[in-house]
Order: sequence, then C-alpha cells, then structure tokens
Amino acid sequence: MNIYSTMYHPHKPEGMASRNAYIVGGGLAGLAAAAFLVDDAGMPGENITILEKHNDVGGSMDGMRNEFGYLCRGEREMEPYMECLWYLYSKIPSLENEGRTVLDDIVDFNREEPIHSEYRVIVNQGEIYNRVHDYRFSPKDMADMQRFLSLPESALEDKTISDFFDESFFMSSCWINFHSCLAFKTYHSALECQRYFQRFALEVRHEYLEGIIHTKYCEYDSMIHPLMKWLTDKGVKTSYGCWVHDLEMDDACNTAKSIHLKQGGKDSVISMDQKDLILVTNGSMTTNSAFGDNKTVAPLNRDTKDLGAFTLWQNLAKKHEKFGHPEKFIGHIDKTKWVSFMPTIKGYPELVSRIEKMSGSKAGTGGAVTILDSNWDMSFELHHNPFFLDQKEDEQVMWGYGCYGENIGNYIKKPMHECTGDEIMTELLYHLNMLDIKDEVLAHSYISTCMMPYITSQFMPRKETDRPKNVPDGCTNIGFLGQYVEIPEDVVFTVEMSVRTALEAIYKLTGIEKDILEVYPSKYDIRYTVERLKKFAGKTTEEELTEDDIPAIKSLNEKQMKHMAVSMLNSYPPYYKMYLGRDKTVALKKSVLHPEAKTSK
Repeated sequence: MNIYSTMYHPHKPEGMASRNAYIVGGGLAGLAAAAFLVDDAGMPGENITILEKHNDVGGSMDGMRNEFGYLCRGEREMEPYMECLWYLYSKIPSLENEGRTVLDDIVDFNREEPIHSEYRVIVNQGEIYNRVHDYRFSPKDMADMQRFLSLPESALEDKTISDFFDESFFMSSCWINFHSCLAFKTYHSALECQRYFQRFALEVRHEYLEGIIHTKYCEYDSMIHPLMKWLTDKGVKTSYGCWVHDLEMDDACNTAKSIHLKQGGKDSVISMDQKDLILVTNGSMTTNSAFGDNKTVAPLNRDTKDLGAFTLWQNLAKKHEKFGHPEKFIGHIDKTKWVSFMPTIKGYPELVSRIEKMSGSKAGTGGAVTILDSNWDMSFELHHNPFFLDQKEDEQVMWGYGCYGENIGNYIKKPMHECTGDEIMTELLYHLNMLDIKDEVLAHSYISTCMMPYITSQFMPRKETDRPKNVPDGCTNIGFLGQYVEIPEDVVFTVEMSVRTALEAIYKLTGIEKDILEVYPSKYDIRYTVERLKKFAGKTTEEELTEDDIPAIKSLNEKQMKHMAVSMLNSYPPYYKMYLGRDKTVALKKSVLHPEAKTSK
C-alpha cells in the first residue's frame, strides 16, 4: 500500500452535490460503493439509494437466528493484504470501542485470538494426516506447476485445472490444502486457479492457516452492521423488496437512462439523469439458496424465472457483447452447488470439548478442518462463544460444508444433498469417531442446512471477456460490482473482490484524482517465489535451494537458461512511475518541455 496516495484526501469532483447514485444490491459490494461515494467522492448520503431485493442488507455475508438456532450460509477467509477491504474498514467506526475503527477491532482480536491449526487435515476417523506439511512434488508435477504459472492467461481461457495436471498433483498436500480451503474442484477454471496461486503466493504456511483473519463476531455483526449504521447516519437510503431486472440504455449501450424494477408485486421505473450513476451487482453466489434442518432436506432450486441479480445481468448481456456471458457461470448447477450446515448445540459441551482436545485448538482458533477420506470431502470449523451477538452462554456453533456432496457418504449411504441435518451431523460424528455420543448430540442440536445452487459458479471455466469490465468500454454512468466482474490479477470468491470492484467503479465513474489501490503484487516478489520453491522441494526457510530442487533448470543448457531468465524478467510489470503530476503520460516521454538550450556534443 502506497501511503502517499492511499491516505490522501482528494478534492470533491465537481457537481457531486447534484448527482444521484443508485446501487443495485445491498451486499458488501453495494455497501462499499455507497461508502466510497460518500467518503472519497464527496457525494451527499441522501443522494444515494440502495435497491435491495430482500429485507436486509449483507447479501451472502449473512448470519441470523430463528427460534431454534442460527443460520449462516457461508464463511469468509480474509488475509492481511486485502488492501481495499482494510482501507474501507479503516474508515468505519467501531460499535464497541469509542474512538476506534472496525479495522482496529479486527486487528486487536486477531492479536489475542490468532488462528493456528495443527489439525488441518484428518483421516482414519480423527487422525492427523501425516503428510499435511509435505508439499514436495514429483519432478513431473513440479514441472507442470512451473509451466502452469508461466503461461499467459490467454492460454488458460475456457480450460479446466485438470487440463494441466496429472492425477498425482491432485493427491498432493499442496492441492489438498488449497482446494479444501477455497472450494476449487478439478473441473474449475484454470485461469482463476492460476490467479489464486499467484495472488496468495505469500501464504507459505497455508497448512497451518496462519495469516487467515477472523472476526470477534460473525461477519454480519462485525462488518456489515457497523458499515450499514455508518451509511445510515450519513443519510444513505435503502429501499427493500426491490428487484431490479433491467436497465434502459442508450443506443450505444453506454449510458443508462432508467431502472426497471418490481416492488410489492408492482412494476416501477426510475428515470435517470445522464449525470446520475448506477452501480450494478450482476450476480450472487447465494442466489436461490434454500434451508433445511434436522429432519428436512434443503431443497435444490433449479427455477430460472427469477435469478435475482443474474436476471438483470442476462438482460444486459442481450443488449451488448461488452456486458459478458452470464450463461458461462449459471448453466451448470450440478457443478456449482454444494450444501453447508451450521449446528447450534445447546447445553451439551461434550462434542466441542472433545474436538478441542483432539485438535489442540480452542474453539475459534483452529480454522477449518478437512476430512481427507470423506466421500463428501467435508470440512468443518468450531466457532468461539459468542460468535453471534445474542448467543447464549450454553450454546456452541459450528459450520461446515461438503465440496463433493453428490457422492455417497461413507457412513450415511446417500449423497449429502439428499440428507437431513441429523444425517449430515451423523456422518461428521462417524469421521470423528464419536458415534458413541450421536444420540446426545442430535438431541441437543439444531442443525440448519443450506443448499446453494450457484455457490462456486464464479469458478467455472471462462474467457476474460465472459465477465463485464468494472466499467465497460464507453460506459459513462454504469459500473459493475461483485464476484462476476473482470478485474485483472485479482480473484473471485473473496470479500476483497466485492470491495475492490466498488472502489474501482466509484473512482472511474466520478473522476476522483486518487490512485486505485494496487492488487497486492505478491507474485512479483522474489522472496515469496523462493519460499514457495523451498516448500515444494521439502525444505525449510533456512535451507538453501540446489539445482536438483528445481527440475525445470536441472537439464537445461546455457542457451535455454538464458531464454528462461529473459522470459521471467520480461513477465514482470513495469515499476511505479514516480511522476507526481496529473498527466501521467509525462513519465512515458523523453521530453515535454522542449528547451531551446543546445545539447552538448
């Protein structure tokens, strides 16, 4: 992060007081867009309206209670170099500690309760997988990895991860830890996978989950609630029950002229002035989610009549090629769905106590545990108490999911997506060798389950042009937000992508004279490259690499070595231009002043 440009307060762009902004979707991306409009661009809060289909904001970043227990569809994995995310929350006041920010609260909490796992992957009904720290590759897999990381993105378009690796790679500890933490499957996008490998190269102790940030309460209570309160205090308005399904555009599809929506069962149109802005969340990974419980299977919704934000994207894509191809992401439900589950255990601490003893980590500090020999590819984690603001002292909560829930279970002989909450919990207890307490656990637990048809839809193979640019070419007043937007070098399925798309859209559309925060450039840092090479070679940080540790150079001759070195050096982006004026092209020219003085011979 460049403090010089990041912490600078830009002058308010001209005319902001007379402009209006409409934000489609009240998820984190939409809320962040409103925050950047107010605090960075200087738009009055009362000029901003969030159009939200549901009866609450937060989108996929949810967390709620019904009369029996808690419901939470997903989990967030955050890390220190999500620059846009932490820039946003450095602005938002803490609701608990006067004079502090949400960022301050999160840093303080992680200093006191850092995540460190020594029970990251288990097998054989509760045993620690003995190769979890062994990231060594075979020479073939090592060469495949180096080749994969060196390919241009154009060579990865519409390709799957399995197009580039053998089965032995998918048995490696590197892949096991990577895919189970991030929900990647072998048939997902090779392009997105390469970005992940490059973007998170800095996670050199990934199997310990070191560097993963969590919050004192669920992310809704810790992040969405304070952000929404701040926006409301600034005058930002929210209209609930609004389903925006289309925009009227000019003939060139550059300027939005009106917003078409349904509210309260009635059609409505909002007319826009040309200077007004529209920020569109063009898809949600939790679209058509459906809940189940102890005795009820969470149903799979295949209906395509109302796909929420996806429907709006579909209608825009019909108008112009630059709005992308949503069908690439939402046409493969059987490849993009999985089931999550959240048990609320009341008055029975035995289960959590046993897991704490087995793992060595107290609840909330062990992160996700993956069951390697689970047919469903189950992962789960314990949360600390209180994880929810209204959680009772005798209540404990967990969360988990099955990446391959279409398979038949090891103990419950059914696919996970056909199981009730009791059956899913029974399968988990089997893998923990705790069936002896099954009846007590089930008697004391409310188990909410959730089927999410599109939860990994953003990972499907694609071209770069299948997602719209943040501000599509030629567009004057429309920007796109969220997980289905093309942002070079950054990755989807992260809260950082939500906030980054908001920041970039606001800066570009309002003309703020402030630099856009750079995607953290870990892939260009040779220190991380060396650490990764050592890990793949099975060496510690203190040990030195040898030629034998790098198969790609072992058999090369001098000419090939030179070619590889030149190719590597040419792959790095140019360094920062240090010219500080507004006209950045000055730094690209030999001379702009044309002095009359002669040049010496």
